[in-house]
Amino acid sequence: MITAFITTVSSGNPIDVVFANPRRPVCRGFMLEYRDMPFKILDHTADIRVGISGKTFEELLKSAALGLMSLITDRESVEAAEKIGFEVEGENGEEILIRMLGEILYLHQAEKKVFRDIDIKLIATNKLQAVLHGEKTDPRRHELELDIKAATYHNLKIVGANDRLMAEVVFDI
Repeated sequence: MITAFITTVSSGNPIDVVFANPRRPVCRGFMLEYRDMPFKILDHTADIRVGISGKTFEELLKSAALGLMSLITDRESVEAAEKIGFEVEGENGEEILIRMLGEILYLHQAEKKVFRDIDIKLIATNKLQAVLHGEKTDPRRHELELDIKAATYHNLKIVGANDRLMAEVVFDI
């Protein structure tokens, strides 16, 4: 189990986050627990900022995708009934990251899909293949949390520290 800490950007103090869905993790104070990859929701004006990390670039990408999926709906309520594959190319890591998140958002918005998990494989330094596991949105089972419009390049930079890659992605909501 991974624990994510949620703090305000301006003061660094803990904030309270309560999701409308009772099956989602609830944060009162400074701790929010997730079962998968590490990500944390950070305070940001009019947008939402997600901190991501991973030991490898593939893990960093997976962390970002899981963070996005968790902002959209409770991933535990989603069955992995369908597999949807896609490829993304980019000139650098940041471009690959944003294009991957954009593809996930497109499939969610245009195809009305929600996702539980993702498999990611780098097939070249500038190209990835991904397989999303999910299903068609069912309003009886999937409470949509946030209407995310886009992943942005705002202050996006992938950095390495302590044998990990880290970044913060800002989503336009």
